[in-house]
Amino acid sequence: MPFEVNIIVALQSGATTSLTSFFEIVSLLGSWYGFVLAFLVFLFFSRRYAFYFAGTFAGGLLFNYILKIIFNRPRPYEAYSNIIGFSDALGQSMPSNHAFCVTVIAFFICYMLFTFFDKKWQKWLCGIVFCLLVVLVGISRMYLGVHYLSDIVAGICLGILISLLGLKLYNKSIKRLYGVLK
Repeated sequence: MPFEVNIIVALQSGATTSLTSFFEIVSLLGSWYGFVLAFLVFLFFSRRYAFYFAGTFAGGLLFNYILKIIFNRPRPYEAYSNIIGFSDALGQSMPSNHAFCVTVIAFFICYMLFTFFDKKWQKWLCGIVFCLLVVLVGISRMYLGVHYLSDIVAGICLGILISLLGLKLYNKSIKRLYGVLK
């Protein structure tokens, strides 16, 4: 068995109903539920930031779906009989949409919180918490049998790149706005 299949099989070897329920809930944080929650929080603080987040998220999802078509990789539970599909997933496996989504959400939340936090330990704690969230969603997707490790890594990398682009555009618009206001 390939290395990535062994990881999934190992994760699923300790499967319980409670653990499956936990990972299904964690997985929701990397879906449209997580997006809506983050969007509403951002909307409360800054409409401009919320809409840059939404645009970044939507543009990244479109690119992610194009990559899924190009790679055309079947889900692990479809390709290997020893992997259980604890969750139904639509489309192809590579790259992971949930890993992409939770990465963009985490990046934008961290960026916003970094502007509020003054102390270094607060910023470090924020970064660690949201990195753990991204890792936890990635593990949940493998446990549920819908993604390989490389799908997760590709989704995270895409999420980082798209987030950096979105935040760069946001900062340019803020600089332009403040330049006009001065």
